Amino acid sequence: MSPLVSSKAGSSNDHAGVDTKSESDTGPLASKEGPAPVTPRGRDRRRLFLIIGAAVAIVVLGLALGLGLGLGLKHHSSANYVTTNSSFLLDPSFEITSTPTTRYYEWVVEESTGSPDGFERPMLVVNNQFPGPLIEVNSGDQLVVNVFNKMSNGTTIHWHGQLQNGTNYMDGTNGVTQCTIPPGMNFTYNFQINPNQYGTFWWHAHASTQYTDGIYGPLVIHSPNEPILGQYDREAVVVLSDWYHDMSSGLLTQYLSNAGIDGSNYGGFNPGAEPPPDSGLINGKMTGSSFLLEPNLRYRLRLINAGTLTEFMFSVDSHVLTVVEADGTSLVGVNVHRVPVNVAQRYSVILTTNQTVGSYNVRAEMQSICYKLANPNLNTMVLGTMTYGAEPSTDVNTQDWSDALPGACLDLNSTQVVPAIPMTPPNSTTSVTVDMSFQQTFDSGGQQIRGFMNNTSWEPDSTNPTVLQVRSYGAQTSFDQNQLVVVSDEIGVIDLAMNNFDDASHPFHLHGHVFWILGEGDGSYQPGVSALSFDNPPRRDTLTIPGFGWIVIRFTTDNPGLWAFHCHIGWHMAAGLLMQFASLPDKIQQFNIPSYVSDQCASQSGGAVVGKRGLWPSLSL
Repeated sequence: MSPLVSSKAGSSNDHAGVDTKSESDTGPLASKEGPAPVTPRGRDRRRLFLIIGAAVAIVVLGLALGLGLGLGLKHHSSANYVTTNSSFLLDPSFEITSTPTTRYYEWVVEESTGSPDGFERPMLVVNNQFPGPLIEVNSGDQLVVNVFNKMSNGTTIHWHGQLQNGTNYMDGTNGVTQCTIPPGMNFTYNFQINPNQYGTFWWHAHASTQYTDGIYGPLVIHSPNEPILGQYDREAVVVLSDWYHDMSSGLLTQYLSNAGIDGSNYGGFNPGAEPPPDSGLINGKMTGSSFLLEPNLRYRLRLINAGTLTEFMFSVDSHVLTVVEADGTSLVGVNVHRVPVNVAQRYSVILTTNQTVGSYNVRAEMQSICYKLANPNLNTMVLGTMTYGAEPSTDVNTQDWSDALPGACLDLNSTQVVPAIPMTPPNSTTSVTVDMSFQQTFDSGGQQIRGFMNNTSWEPDSTNPTVLQVRSYGAQTSFDQNQLVVVSDEIGVIDLAMNNFDDASHPFHLHGHVFWILGEGDGSYQPGVSALSFDNPPRRDTLTIPGFGWIVIRFTTDNPGLWAFHCHIGWHMAAGLLMQFASLPDKIQQFNIPSYVSDQCASQSGGAVVGKRGLWPSLSL
């Protein structure tokens, strides 16, 4: 579904339309049937202005009449079949400008049916699309997304990698920055894209393992100041993901149980072993994803791993890839044959269509070597096709690179992700050490496998998110036993050292920040002994900590809010691998949080949400 775009400063954006939204339209309880569909616009705004204005008037009138009758306007029925977004070639006419614009999107999240890999199953989708709608903005734009929940369960949408300066309550993290959007209700996300932020990002559900079932999509931020802007002619988004034939809620229940996943197809039960996927997808397809390009052009391929468990190894036969971006940070270009993309990470690579015209295999090989359970029915080589200068072929037999695949699920090494704009990290003021592990626990529900950060296994407080607790009590907030929160009263610089006591590697993401990666290695981190680098180190928002290894990252606590730091393997976060950083509680207490944020929490808790006092102290710095 196209966005409604409203210019703040008279910009002539080719995608621009007319702002039809009023304040009442974007409130949290605007409609119990969902927002009206948005009609796509033509490119010539002046020529179509009167036509669009008339159409908008009719839509608004219809919506008003529908709401007046208590009916609303209908949307996709859950009986509709999911539409696959198999191509994300970006429109080259999109105006990249520093003039700010407000972009509105209307989204319906619902349950539907689809078969991305040929196996029909229920799915969770946005606007009946899979992957979900592309968001394309410029740095400094205001993004307004009205999300209407037609599912039977609550949901949230997280804007992965967005700094959310001053709008932490729009981060979309269940139990941290908001309660879930109840079924039949809507929630308006409204925040400014950081003026200094650009690159490749994505959005996804952040309630339990919902995004595993289909609630995710790409988010691209353009900027005239992006260092790599002149290095390519065209661009496309490539969304990689693993895929399951069963709903994630059922798989999660098995995974957390003492018995573990029903491994009848995998060689028996295995407590603590993650469910292996049934297939892999490129832009929502296991086969048939096709990129129709032009000869002798430089294409920026924006790679996004929207999977739940799997690292992908991406390559294109006979074409060298120049890596130029990692998680929104522009890089000094480095040529590779393959790019490892772990869960939640993004890379941009430049591919030049200068080989013999024809069709080539696009490969996204699933790194199943890092699964604890094998799926004998899984084809780990996911194929798409790239064609230029010829008709697309249905029989592509180009050969893979002969390089051996790595034997571990790790990132590109630090020499391959050198920031294009050099930066020396400031001196640290505080050090925090966190040990990550999995343990068997016992509670009223029986024995379970849980993930721990130090001695805490996270569970979301879905009726009283921690940001509302801090807004009520500030630095004096006491959190319950399921919340590990590091509180920073003043702006400082944290060195976070994490030791991984699990044999598998884990991709960890920090909300609201770009951090420096100072070092990593085997075993446990030894202060003053383990090697760290401060010479223009890599800057990212998601990194991989090696199995039985350590990492040290550095970041500044100048962004007020409650920020999650968690493993992005969906099963692991749901098992408890999440902690939080509470930065500048005094500033959090000054947040102008829209009333509907707390109203939705109150509607689910049966009363007003004013904060909670517990017996478990936070860790203050």
